[in-house]
Amino acid sequence: MFFQIKSVLSDGIAIGNIKKINVNTNYLNDDSEETAFQNAITKSLAQIDKMMEENKELDDYLVALKLMISDKTLISGVKSLIHEGYKAYDAVEKIMNMHIAELNLSTSAYLKERVADLRDIKERILNNLGNNSINELNKSYIIFVNELNPTDLIFHKKNILAIIAKHGGYTSHSAILARNWGIPYIIYDNDLEDGENVILDTFKMRLITKPTQEEIYDYKLEIAKREGFVKKAIKHDGFDFLANVGSNFDLENVCQYGFDGIGLYRTELIFMNSDKPLSFDEQYLIYNKASKMLNGKPITFRIFDIGDDKRLSYIKTHKKGVDNYVKNQELFITQIKALLKANEGNIKIMFPMIETPSEFNFLREWVINIAKENNYNVPKLGMMLETKEALEHISEFKNVDFISIGTNDLTHDIYHISRDNALDLFSHYINDLTVKLKAVVEYAKENNIYLSVCGELASIPAAALKFYEIGIRNLSVSPSMIRTLNSIYTDFINNK
Repeated sequence: MFFQIKSVLSDGIAIGNIKKINVNTNYLNDDSEETAFQNAITKSLAQIDKMMEENKELDDYLVALKLMISDKTLISGVKSLIHEGYKAYDAVEKIMNMHIAELNLSTSAYLKERVADLRDIKERILNNLGNNSINELNKSYIIFVNELNPTDLIFHKKNILAIIAKHGGYTSHSAILARNWGIPYIIYDNDLEDGENVILDTFKMRLITKPTQEEIYDYKLEIAKREGFVKKAIKHDGFDFLANVGSNFDLENVCQYGFDGIGLYRTELIFMNSDKPLSFDEQYLIYNKASKMLNGKPITFRIFDIGDDKRLSYIKTHKKGVDNYVKNQELFITQIKALLKANEGNIKIMFPMIETPSEFNFLREWVINIAKENNYNVPKLGMMLETKEALEHISEFKNVDFISIGTNDLTHDIYHISRDNALDLFSHYINDLTVKLKAVVEYAKENNIYLSVCGELASIPAAALKFYEIGIRNLSVSPSMIRTLNSIYTDFINNK
Protein backbone atom coordinates (compact mmCIF):
# COMPACT_ATOMS: atom_id res chain seq x y z
CA MET A 1 0.00 0.00 0.00
CA PHE A 2 1.45 3.38 -0.89
CA PHE A 3 0.62 6.95 0.09
CA GLN A 4 1.43 10.26 -1.57
CA ILE A 5 4.21 12.28 0.06
CA LYS A 6 3.23 15.86 0.92
CA SER A 7 6.62 17.45 0.24
CA VAL A 8 10.30 16.54 -0.07
CA LEU A 9 13.06 18.29 1.88
CA SER A 10 15.87 15.95 0.81
CA ASP A 11 15.80 13.44 -2.04
CA GLY A 12 16.48 9.73 -1.84
CA ILE A 13 15.18 6.20 -1.36
CA ALA A 14 15.20 4.25 1.91
CA ILE A 15 13.96 0.91 3.25
CA GLY A 16 13.69 0.37 6.99
CA ASN A 17 11.70 0.22 10.20
CA ILE A 18 10.01 3.24 11.76
CA LYS A 19 11.32 4.64 15.04
CA LYS A 20 8.94 7.15 16.62
CA ILE A 21 10.50 9.82 18.79
CA ASN A 22 8.52 11.86 21.30
CA VAL A 23 9.41 13.84 24.39
CA ASN A 24 8.58 11.78 27.46
CA THR A 25 6.86 13.81 30.17
CA ASN A 26 6.85 10.90 32.62
CA TYR A 27 10.18 10.02 34.15
CA LEU A 28 11.16 7.94 37.13
CA ASN A 29 14.39 8.29 39.08
CA ASP A 30 15.66 7.99 42.60
CA ASP A 31 17.29 11.42 42.57
CA SER A 32 15.93 14.75 43.71
CA GLU A 33 14.39 16.98 41.07
CA GLU A 34 17.42 19.28 41.15
CA THR A 35 19.86 16.38 40.80
CA ALA A 36 17.83 14.94 37.93
CA PHE A 37 17.94 18.31 36.19
CA GLN A 38 21.69 18.68 36.71
CA ASN A 39 22.28 15.17 35.37
CA ALA A 40 20.23 16.03 32.27
CA ILE A 41 22.36 19.15 31.72
CA THR A 42 25.57 17.13 32.11
CA LYS A 43 24.36 14.45 29.71
CA SER A 44 23.24 17.06 27.15
CA LEU A 45 26.65 18.78 27.23
CA ALA A 46 28.42 15.43 26.83
CA GLN A 47 26.29 14.71 23.77
CA ILE A 48 27.19 18.07 22.23
CA ASP A 49 30.88 17.35 22.90
CA LYS A 50 30.55 14.04 21.07
CA MET A 51 28.89 15.77 18.12
CA MET A 52 31.73 18.30 17.98
CA GLU A 53 34.32 15.52 17.88
CA GLU A 54 32.60 13.85 14.94
CA ASN A 55 31.51 17.00 13.05
CA LYS A 56 34.37 19.50 13.04
CA GLU A 57 32.70 21.52 10.30
CA LEU A 58 29.79 22.29 12.68
CA ASP A 59 31.94 23.56 15.56
CA ASP A 60 30.60 27.13 15.49
CA TYR A 61 26.98 26.01 15.57
CA LEU A 62 27.51 23.38 18.27
CA VAL A 63 29.58 25.68 20.49
CA ALA A 64 26.66 28.14 20.44
CA LEU A 65 24.27 25.36 21.57
CA LYS A 66 26.67 24.32 24.30
CA LEU A 67 26.78 27.87 25.64
CA MET A 68 22.98 27.98 25.67
CA ILE A 69 22.68 24.72 27.59
CA SER A 70 25.20 25.83 30.23
CA ASP A 71 23.79 29.37 30.50
CA LYS A 72 23.71 30.45 34.15
CA THR A 73 20.41 32.29 33.74
CA LEU A 74 18.74 29.16 32.40
CA ILE A 75 20.14 26.89 35.10
CA SER A 76 19.44 29.26 37.99
CA GLY A 77 15.93 29.94 36.68
CA VAL A 78 15.07 26.23 36.55
CA LYS A 79 16.55 25.57 39.99
CA SER A 80 14.55 28.45 41.47
CA LEU A 81 11.32 26.96 40.19
CA ILE A 82 12.30 23.53 41.52
CA HIS A 83 12.83 25.09 44.95
CA GLU A 84 9.33 26.55 44.66
CA GLY A 85 7.95 23.03 44.21
CA TYR A 86 7.97 22.55 40.41
CA LYS A 87 8.89 19.22 38.90
CA ALA A 88 12.14 19.45 36.94
CA TYR A 89 10.35 18.78 33.64
CA ASP A 90 7.82 21.57 34.22
CA ALA A 91 10.52 23.97 35.39
CA VAL A 92 12.64 23.43 32.27
CA GLU A 93 9.66 23.86 29.99
CA LYS A 94 8.49 27.02 31.73
CA ILE A 95 11.88 28.75 31.71
CA MET A 96 12.76 27.72 28.15
CA ASN A 97 9.35 28.76 26.81
CA MET A 98 9.79 32.14 28.49
CA HIS A 99 13.13 32.68 26.70
CA ILE A 100 11.64 31.49 23.40
CA ALA A 101 8.76 33.95 23.75
CA GLU A 102 11.20 36.80 24.40
CA LEU A 103 13.21 36.01 21.26
CA ASN A 104 10.06 35.78 19.17
CA LEU A 105 9.31 39.39 20.10
CA SER A 106 12.73 40.59 19.01
CA THR A 107 13.15 42.68 15.87
CA SER A 108 16.58 41.16 15.28
CA ALA A 109 16.63 38.52 12.53
CA TYR A 110 19.68 36.94 14.15
CA LEU A 111 17.94 36.54 17.53
CA LYS A 112 14.80 35.17 15.91
CA GLU A 113 16.92 32.49 14.23
CA ARG A 114 18.00 31.36 17.71
CA VAL A 115 14.41 30.35 18.57
CA ALA A 116 14.84 27.05 16.74
CA ASP A 117 18.09 26.45 18.64
CA LEU A 118 16.35 27.02 21.99
CA ARG A 119 13.60 24.58 21.06
CA ASP A 120 16.25 22.06 20.09
CA ILE A 121 18.14 22.21 23.39
CA LYS A 122 14.89 22.31 25.38
CA GLU A 123 13.80 18.98 23.92
CA ARG A 124 17.30 17.54 24.36
CA ILE A 125 17.29 18.40 28.07
CA LEU A 126 13.72 17.11 28.49
CA ASN A 127 14.53 13.86 26.68
CA ASN A 128 17.59 13.31 28.83
CA LEU A 129 15.56 14.16 31.90
CA GLY A 130 13.01 11.53 30.93
CA ASN A 131 15.56 8.97 29.70
CA ASN A 132 13.67 8.95 26.43
CA SER A 133 16.28 10.02 23.90
CA ILE A 134 17.33 7.84 20.98
CA ASN A 135 20.91 8.01 22.14
CA GLU A 136 21.15 4.38 23.18
CA LEU A 137 19.97 2.90 19.86
CA ASN A 138 22.64 1.30 17.68
CA LYS A 139 20.67 -0.10 14.75
CA SER A 140 19.59 1.83 11.66
CA TYR A 141 16.03 3.10 11.33
CA ILE A 142 13.73 5.61 9.64
CA ILE A 143 13.00 8.28 12.21
CA PHE A 144 9.40 9.52 12.53
CA VAL A 145 8.94 12.78 14.45
CA ASN A 146 6.59 15.69 14.74
CA GLU A 147 9.47 18.02 13.83
CA LEU A 148 13.15 17.10 13.69
CA ASN A 149 15.69 18.96 15.79
CA PRO A 150 19.14 19.48 14.18
CA THR A 151 21.07 17.92 17.08
CA ASP A 152 19.06 14.69 16.86
CA LEU A 153 20.07 14.44 13.21
CA ILE A 154 23.70 15.35 13.92
CA PHE A 155 24.01 12.83 16.76
CA HIS A 156 22.45 9.95 14.84
CA LYS A 157 23.34 10.62 11.21
CA LYS A 158 25.12 7.24 10.93
CA ASN A 159 22.00 5.38 12.05
CA ILE A 160 19.23 7.37 10.37
CA LEU A 161 18.21 5.88 7.02
CA ALA A 162 15.60 8.56 6.36
CA ILE A 163 13.45 11.16 8.10
CA ILE A 164 9.68 11.43 8.12
CA ALA A 165 8.22 14.45 9.90
CA LYS A 166 4.83 16.05 10.16
CA HIS A 167 6.28 19.56 10.09
CA GLY A 168 9.42 21.15 8.66
CA GLY A 169 10.67 23.50 5.97
CA TYR A 170 13.12 23.28 3.10
CA THR A 171 15.36 25.97 4.60
CA SER A 172 15.36 24.58 8.16
CA HIS A 173 18.75 23.62 9.58
CA SER A 174 17.69 19.99 9.76
CA ALA A 175 16.72 19.93 6.08
CA ILE A 176 19.99 21.57 5.03
CA LEU A 177 21.98 19.01 7.02
CA ALA A 178 19.93 16.12 5.61
CA ARG A 179 20.67 17.26 2.06
CA ASN A 180 24.36 17.70 2.93
CA TRP A 181 24.53 14.12 4.19
CA GLY A 182 22.30 12.57 1.53
CA ILE A 183 19.57 11.51 3.98
CA PRO A 184 16.04 11.39 2.48
CA TYR A 185 13.64 13.70 4.35
CA ILE A 186 9.90 14.06 3.73
CA ILE A 187 6.85 15.75 5.21
CA TYR A 188 3.97 13.32 5.75
CA ASP A 189 0.65 14.02 7.50
CA ASN A 190 -0.55 10.52 8.46
CA ASP A 191 0.53 8.45 11.43
CA LEU A 192 2.87 5.45 11.31
CA GLU A 193 3.34 2.57 13.70
CA ASP A 194 6.55 2.24 15.67
CA GLY A 195 8.63 -0.59 14.20
CA GLU A 196 6.66 -1.02 10.97
CA ASN A 197 8.59 -1.59 7.75
CA VAL A 198 8.26 1.07 5.03
CA ILE A 199 9.83 2.15 1.73
CA LEU A 200 10.33 5.84 1.08
CA ASP A 201 10.83 7.04 -2.50
CA THR A 202 11.03 10.81 -3.03
CA PHE A 203 11.55 10.46 -6.78
CA LYS A 204 8.11 8.90 -7.20
CA MET A 205 6.70 10.90 -4.27
CA ARG A 206 5.42 7.83 -2.48
CA LEU A 207 5.63 6.11 0.89
CA ILE A 208 4.97 2.36 0.78
CA THR A 209 3.73 0.72 3.99
CA LYS A 210 3.78 -3.03 4.57
CA PRO A 211 5.84 -3.60 1.38
CA THR A 212 5.95 -7.02 -0.24
CA GLN A 213 9.20 -8.95 -0.56
CA GLU A 214 9.11 -8.26 -4.29
CA GLU A 215 8.83 -4.50 -3.70
CA ILE A 216 11.70 -4.61 -1.19
CA TYR A 217 13.87 -6.54 -3.65
CA ASP A 218 13.10 -4.13 -6.51
CA TYR A 219 13.93 -1.10 -4.38
CA LYS A 220 17.17 -2.60 -3.13
CA LEU A 221 18.23 -2.91 -6.76
CA GLU A 222 17.16 0.70 -7.39
CA ILE A 223 19.17 1.94 -4.41
CA ALA A 224 22.26 0.03 -5.59
CA LYS A 225 21.84 1.48 -9.07
CA ARG A 226 21.56 5.05 -7.80
CA GLU A 227 24.44 4.73 -5.38
CA GLY A 228 26.64 3.97 -8.36
CA PHE A 229 26.65 7.66 -9.29
CA VAL A 230 25.76 9.40 -6.02
CA LYS A 231 29.35 10.40 -5.28
CA LYS A 232 30.32 11.32 -8.82
CA ALA A 233 28.87 13.70 -11.37
CA ILE A 234 27.52 11.70 -14.28
CA LYS A 235 28.76 12.64 -17.74
CA HIS A 236 26.83 15.38 -19.44
CA ASP A 237 27.13 17.60 -22.51
CA GLY A 238 26.30 21.28 -22.49
CA PHE A 239 25.92 21.51 -18.70
CA ASP A 240 28.27 22.69 -15.98
CA PHE A 241 27.59 21.27 -12.54
CA LEU A 242 29.26 23.75 -10.20
CA ALA A 243 29.62 23.92 -6.43
CA ASN A 244 29.05 26.64 -3.83
CA VAL A 245 31.65 26.65 -1.06
CA GLY A 246 32.76 28.78 1.88
CA SER A 247 36.17 27.32 2.64
CA ASN A 248 38.95 25.14 1.27
CA PHE A 249 37.63 22.34 3.48
CA ASP A 250 34.57 22.18 1.20
CA LEU A 251 36.77 21.81 -1.87
CA GLU A 252 37.77 18.25 -0.94
CA ASN A 253 34.25 17.01 -1.71
CA VAL A 254 34.10 19.10 -4.87
CA CYS A 255 37.19 17.36 -6.23
CA GLN A 256 36.00 13.94 -5.07
CA TYR A 257 32.53 14.26 -6.61
CA GLY A 258 33.76 15.40 -10.03
CA PHE A 259 32.17 18.85 -10.23
CA ASP A 260 33.01 21.03 -13.23
CA GLY A 261 34.25 23.86 -11.03
CA ILE A 262 33.25 26.36 -8.37
CA GLY A 263 30.37 28.68 -9.20
CA LEU A 264 30.52 30.53 -5.89
CA TYR A 265 33.29 30.76 -3.28
CA ARG A 266 31.87 32.86 -0.41
CA THR A 267 35.00 34.71 0.75
CA GLU A 268 33.14 36.62 3.48
CA LEU A 269 32.96 33.42 5.52
CA ILE A 270 36.76 33.49 5.77
CA PHE A 271 36.59 37.07 7.06
CA MET A 272 33.76 36.27 9.49
CA ASN A 273 35.79 33.47 11.11
CA SER A 274 38.49 35.93 12.16
CA ASP A 275 38.49 38.68 14.80
CA LYS A 276 40.83 40.85 12.73
CA PRO A 277 41.38 41.66 9.03
CA LEU A 278 43.22 38.92 7.17
CA SER A 279 46.58 40.02 5.79
CA PHE A 280 47.56 39.86 2.13
CA ASP A 281 49.72 36.78 2.76
CA GLU A 282 47.00 34.98 4.73
CA GLN A 283 44.47 35.52 1.96
CA TYR A 284 46.91 34.66 -0.80
CA LEU A 285 47.67 31.26 0.76
CA ILE A 286 43.95 30.43 1.03
CA TYR A 287 43.06 31.52 -2.51
CA ASN A 288 46.14 30.01 -4.15
CA LYS A 289 45.59 26.65 -2.46
CA ALA A 290 41.97 26.68 -3.64
CA SER A 291 43.00 27.57 -7.19
CA LYS A 292 45.52 24.73 -7.27
CA MET A 293 43.07 22.22 -5.77
CA LEU A 294 40.73 22.76 -8.73
CA ASN A 295 43.50 21.57 -11.08
CA GLY A 296 42.57 23.92 -13.91
CA LYS A 297 38.80 23.89 -13.42
CA PRO A 298 37.26 27.37 -13.00
CA ILE A 299 36.78 28.80 -9.53
CA THR A 300 34.66 31.94 -8.98
CA PHE A 301 35.49 34.00 -5.92
CA ARG A 302 32.80 36.41 -4.74
CA ILE A 303 34.45 39.37 -3.05
CA PHE A 304 33.46 39.78 0.59
CA ASP A 305 29.67 40.18 0.71
CA ILE A 306 28.96 41.84 4.04
CA GLY A 307 26.20 44.02 5.44
CA ASP A 308 22.69 43.44 6.76
CA ASP A 309 22.85 39.87 8.13
CA LYS A 310 26.64 39.48 7.72
CA ARG A 311 28.82 41.70 9.86
CA LEU A 312 32.49 41.94 10.72
CA SER A 313 33.56 43.04 14.19
CA TYR A 314 36.61 44.94 12.99
CA ILE A 315 35.09 47.25 10.34
CA LYS A 316 32.04 49.43 9.96
CA THR A 317 29.49 47.51 7.96
CA HIS A 318 27.13 49.18 5.53
CA LYS A 319 24.22 47.96 3.48
CA LYS A 320 25.31 45.20 1.12
CA GLY A 321 26.84 46.49 -2.08
CA VAL A 322 29.43 48.88 -3.47
CA ASP A 323 29.43 51.18 -0.42
CA ASN A 324 31.16 48.50 1.62
CA TYR A 325 34.13 48.50 -0.74
CA VAL A 326 34.34 52.29 -1.10
CA LYS A 327 34.26 52.80 2.66
CA ASN A 328 36.62 49.88 3.39
CA GLN A 329 39.10 50.39 0.56
CA GLU A 330 42.11 48.79 2.27
CA LEU A 331 40.16 45.55 2.84
CA PHE A 332 38.96 45.54 -0.77
CA ILE A 333 42.35 46.30 -2.31
CA THR A 334 44.10 43.68 -0.15
CA GLN A 335 41.61 41.01 -1.16
CA ILE A 336 41.81 41.84 -4.87
CA LYS A 337 45.62 41.84 -4.84
CA ALA A 338 45.65 38.47 -3.05
CA LEU A 339 43.20 37.00 -5.57
CA LEU A 340 45.15 38.33 -8.55
CA LYS A 341 48.44 36.94 -7.28
CA ALA A 342 46.84 33.60 -6.32
CA ASN A 343 45.42 33.04 -9.79
CA GLU A 344 46.64 29.83 -11.41
CA GLY A 345 44.81 30.75 -14.61
CA ASN A 346 41.39 29.53 -13.45
CA ILE A 347 40.22 32.24 -11.04
CA LYS A 348 37.21 34.43 -11.80
CA ILE A 349 36.15 37.39 -9.61
CA MET A 350 32.48 38.16 -8.98
CA PHE A 351 30.87 41.31 -7.55
CA PRO A 352 27.71 40.86 -5.40
CA MET A 353 24.61 43.03 -4.95
CA ILE A 354 25.14 45.05 -8.13
CA GLU A 355 22.24 47.36 -8.97
CA THR A 356 23.44 49.48 -11.90
CA PRO A 357 25.92 49.15 -14.79
CA SER A 358 27.86 52.11 -13.39
CA GLU A 359 28.43 50.19 -10.11
CA PHE A 360 29.77 47.18 -11.98
CA ASN A 361 31.97 49.32 -14.24
CA PHE A 362 33.35 51.19 -11.22
CA LEU A 363 34.46 47.97 -9.52
CA ARG A 364 35.68 46.50 -12.80
CA GLU A 365 37.94 49.49 -13.49
CA TRP A 366 39.17 49.43 -9.90
CA VAL A 367 40.26 45.80 -10.26
CA ILE A 368 41.88 46.46 -13.66
CA ASN A 369 43.87 49.36 -12.19
CA ILE A 370 45.03 47.26 -9.23
CA ALA A 371 46.17 44.58 -11.66
CA LYS A 372 48.09 47.08 -13.82
CA GLU A 373 49.79 48.68 -10.81
CA ASN A 374 51.04 45.28 -9.61
CA ASN A 375 51.71 43.62 -12.98
CA TYR A 376 49.00 40.98 -12.54
CA ASN A 377 46.84 39.53 -15.28
CA VAL A 378 43.19 40.55 -15.24
CA PRO A 379 40.90 37.52 -14.79
CA LYS A 380 37.31 37.26 -15.97
CA LEU A 381 35.11 39.69 -14.04
CA GLY A 382 31.41 39.08 -13.51
CA MET A 383 28.42 39.91 -11.40
CA MET A 384 25.91 38.17 -9.22
CA LEU A 385 22.45 39.07 -10.50
CA GLU A 386 20.42 39.41 -7.32
CA THR A 387 18.63 42.78 -7.46
CA LYS A 388 15.43 43.78 -9.21
CA GLU A 389 17.03 46.91 -10.68
CA ALA A 390 19.88 44.99 -12.29
CA LEU A 391 17.42 42.47 -13.73
CA GLU A 392 15.31 45.22 -15.28
CA HIS A 393 18.38 46.84 -16.90
CA ILE A 394 20.33 43.70 -17.80
CA SER A 395 20.88 44.76 -21.42
CA GLU A 396 22.88 47.79 -20.22
CA PHE A 397 25.64 45.67 -18.65
CA LYS A 398 28.13 45.78 -21.52
CA ASN A 399 31.40 44.70 -19.88
CA VAL A 400 30.32 41.61 -17.95
CA ASP A 401 32.26 38.39 -18.62
CA PHE A 402 29.82 36.17 -16.74
CA ILE A 403 26.56 36.38 -14.79
CA SER A 404 25.55 34.23 -11.83
CA ILE A 405 21.88 34.45 -10.87
CA GLY A 406 21.58 34.63 -7.08
CA THR A 407 17.99 33.55 -6.60
CA ASN A 408 18.03 33.91 -2.79
CA ASP A 409 18.23 37.72 -2.75
CA LEU A 410 16.62 38.18 -6.16
CA THR A 411 13.36 36.52 -5.13
CA HIS A 412 13.35 38.57 -1.93
CA ASP A 413 13.86 41.80 -3.88
CA ILE A 414 11.20 41.03 -6.46
CA TYR A 415 8.50 39.28 -4.43
CA HIS A 416 9.30 40.53 -0.90
CA ILE A 417 9.43 36.95 0.36
CA SER A 418 11.77 36.30 3.26
CA ARG A 419 14.79 34.14 2.52
CA ASP A 420 13.48 31.66 5.13
CA ASN A 421 10.29 31.06 3.13
CA ALA A 422 11.55 31.53 -0.43
CA LEU A 423 12.18 27.85 -1.14
CA ASP A 424 9.06 26.56 0.56
CA LEU A 425 6.94 28.96 -1.54
CA PHE A 426 8.85 28.60 -4.81
CA SER A 427 5.87 27.08 -6.66
CA HIS A 428 4.00 30.38 -6.19
CA TYR A 429 6.52 32.49 -8.09
CA ILE A 430 8.75 30.19 -10.18
CA ASN A 431 6.70 30.63 -13.38
CA ASP A 432 6.80 34.42 -13.13
CA LEU A 433 10.50 34.38 -12.22
CA THR A 434 11.46 32.27 -15.23
CA VAL A 435 9.51 34.62 -17.50
CA LYS A 436 11.53 37.53 -16.12
CA LEU A 437 14.80 35.62 -16.51
CA LYS A 438 14.22 34.92 -20.21
CA ALA A 439 15.61 38.39 -20.98
CA VAL A 440 18.81 37.50 -19.12
CA VAL A 441 19.17 34.22 -21.04
CA GLU A 442 18.68 35.97 -24.39
CA TYR A 443 21.13 38.76 -23.53
CA ALA A 444 23.77 36.30 -22.33
CA LYS A 445 23.40 34.20 -25.48
CA GLU A 446 23.61 37.19 -27.82
CA ASN A 447 26.76 38.51 -26.11
CA ASN A 448 28.50 35.20 -25.35
CA ILE A 449 28.22 35.74 -21.58
CA TYR A 450 28.56 32.67 -19.37
CA LEU A 451 25.34 32.25 -17.34
CA SER A 452 24.62 30.11 -14.28
CA VAL A 453 22.27 29.91 -11.30
CA CYS A 454 23.93 29.74 -7.90
CA GLY A 455 20.94 30.32 -5.60
CA GLU A 456 19.24 27.58 -3.61
CA LEU A 457 16.54 27.17 -6.27
CA ALA A 458 19.14 25.39 -8.39
CA SER A 459 18.98 22.46 -5.97
CA ILE A 460 15.22 21.93 -6.39
CA PRO A 461 14.62 19.64 -9.39
CA ALA A 462 11.27 21.21 -10.33
CA ALA A 463 12.78 24.71 -10.31
CA ALA A 464 15.96 23.62 -12.11
CA LEU A 465 13.83 22.07 -14.86
CA LYS A 466 12.10 25.42 -15.31
CA PHE A 467 15.49 27.09 -15.71
CA TYR A 468 16.47 24.45 -18.24
CA GLU A 469 13.33 25.13 -20.25
CA ILE A 470 14.28 28.80 -20.74
CA GLY A 471 17.89 27.96 -21.64
CA ILE A 472 19.84 28.01 -18.37
CA ARG A 473 22.17 25.02 -18.38
CA ASN A 474 24.68 25.68 -15.59
CA LEU A 475 23.77 25.06 -11.94
CA SER A 476 25.82 25.77 -8.82
CA VAL A 477 24.87 24.19 -5.47
CA SER A 478 26.33 22.82 -2.24
CA PRO A 479 28.90 20.03 -2.86
CA SER A 480 26.69 17.55 -1.04
CA MET A 481 23.93 18.07 -3.62
CA ILE A 482 25.66 15.87 -6.21
CA ARG A 483 22.88 13.28 -5.77
CA THR A 484 20.27 15.92 -6.59
CA LEU A 485 22.26 17.27 -9.53
CA ASN A 486 22.45 13.82 -11.05
CA SER A 487 18.71 13.46 -10.55
CA ILE A 488 18.13 16.87 -12.18
CA TYR A 489 20.30 15.94 -15.14
CA THR A 490 18.35 12.70 -15.60
CA ASP A 491 15.15 14.76 -15.63
CA PHE A 492 16.67 17.09 -18.22
CA ILE A 493 17.47 14.16 -20.52
CA ASN A 494 14.05 12.58 -20.05
CA ASN A 495 12.24 15.85 -20.78
CA LYS A 496 14.13 16.81 -23.95
